[in-house]
Amino acid sequence: MKFVVSGKIKISGGRPFKKEIDAQSEKDAREKTYALFGSSNGLKREQIQIETVEKV
Repeated sequence: MKFVVSGKIKISGGRPFKKEIDAQSEKDAREKTYALFGSSNGLKREQIQIETVEKV
């Protein structure tokens, strides 16, 4: 399944983001989003604010 995850990164004044993630569930999509931003940008979970997770 595909999910669209959107929210804000709590750096530089709260930059918005929107990512399309392949995942089994909404919870899995959230975890993959945290992992993606953590590995690519070195962000911690508290620096990522997920606002919506929608099934596509």
